[in-house]
Amino acid sequence: MFESKCKSCLESVKTKRHVLKDEINDAIDKLSKNKNIKFVSDEVYEHRLLQCRECKYLELGTTCMQCGCFVEIRAKLRDLGCPLSKHKRWNPAK
Repeated sequence: MFESKCKSCLESVKTKRHVLKDEINDAIDKLSKNKNIKFVSDEVYEHRLLQCRECKYLELGTTCMQCGCFVEIRAKLRDLGCPLSKHKRWNPAK
């Protein structure tokens, strides 16, 4: 178990080292059923994930400590950007 203070959590959380990839894929699949939610291309998605992997705020390889999201989900959503917006790491319009 790993304990960390997550920005989106009210208290320190204890979690397994890694969130299962299947759980993240299931969440993305559920989001894809909503016609109002748009996704980025695979190329943009991979670029965004690369930026996250190099970020000092990535925790456990899955969680952004700036906003508390799972980066693999946030990176897939077209209308969301990196929470470090002043650094312009992502272009949410792509």
